[in-house]
Amino acid sequence: MTPLYGIAIFLSMLCVGEGLGAELEVGKATLIYTDDEIPIRYDGSLSTIKDTNGRMLFFHSFGCRLKNKEYRRSRHSWHTGPPHDPLTTHLSSTNDEDFWDYDGWYENADERGIWILGMYETDDGHLLGLTHSEVRYPGKQQQFALGIGYSKDHGQSWTYCGEIIKAADPHKNVGGGAYHVVGDYLQVYYNDTEGQCMARAQLRDVLRRARSHRVGKWLKYRKGKWDMPGLAPTSGSPLFPGKGGEDVHSDAAYCTALKTYLLTVQTHGRGQLLLYASSDGVEWELETVVDSNNDGLIQPYSTFVDFDGPTRDCHQVDGDFYIYFPRKNPRNHDWDAMYRVHLQVKSRVEQ
Repeated sequence: MTPLYGIAIFLSMLCVGEGLGAELEVGKATLIYTDDEIPIRYDGSLSTIKDTNGRMLFFHSFGCRLKNKEYRRSRHSWHTGPPHDPLTTHLSSTNDEDFWDYDGWYENADERGIWILGMYETDDGHLLGLTHSEVRYPGKQQQFALGIGYSKDHGQSWTYCGEIIKAADPHKNVGGGAYHVVGDYLQVYYNDTEGQCMARAQLRDVLRRARSHRVGKWLKYRKGKWDMPGLAPTSGSPLFPGKGGEDVHSDAAYCTALKTYLLTVQTHGRGQLLLYASSDGVEWELETVVDSNNDGLIQPYSTFVDFDGPTRDCHQVDGDFYIYFPRKNPRNHDWDAMYRVHLQVKSRVEQ
């Protein structure tokens, strides 16, 4: 069993041939907010983006639990704060109607909702959102999809561009929001009927179309090829053999210090938050357990955060960063306690 806390974890697959001689030290999970203290109802991974003053802003979709009743059920909120108190200052909350321009999508639905679970900042300061949608049409079961949103005012309002990926069974919760930039491609992760999978599209094409509020061609990875349309009723190939319960309501980041792609995965009933790694964005191996508990709690919605990292949107981290996540009661979705784990890349000489 991989050690849980406070012990340097050798990333041998990353060091071979790279000459890095580096280790990833995973700290102990630290409680930030109890359920009584946390100002949000945790319902999705936090997105992060720095403002023009260098402050790290934390965005959350759905369920703001502020004392002001006007905002109690707000769906989208912004906070800021230091590493030990990241949600200390509430900046704004917006309801779904004011926040989203659905641009004609889901007009005939009885219920609809779009969560932003990951943000990518463009060269001109606009924001691309990786979205999770839940829609219910009259007499139909709830359907899920990954999609794209676009904001030209630094995330204060958004236009929905459309759906990009569905599981083979559209009623399966695709999760989503975690992404990497791998070469010329934007690569996203999602739950499909055969396991945790990935899909991609050319980043340049994604951005070009999103500026016009459209989506382009996304392809699932299946049996070693990127050739299955993202909305096709066929499952992608699983990234790794699972034990059951794995889920990618999670996050991803590229670690520049290790020259590797990182992806978090939660395990539901097994009570673990796992960290997977890849040197090429295709082949994945389990590296370590980030968090574990025996209290029947789950750890979805993890987020990589680097307060002084190489990118303002934290899609890259350096050798000193955090993973934030809740421990949630699966029998009471309103119960959340927020934790963080500090991760540091250290040379073997330092050990």
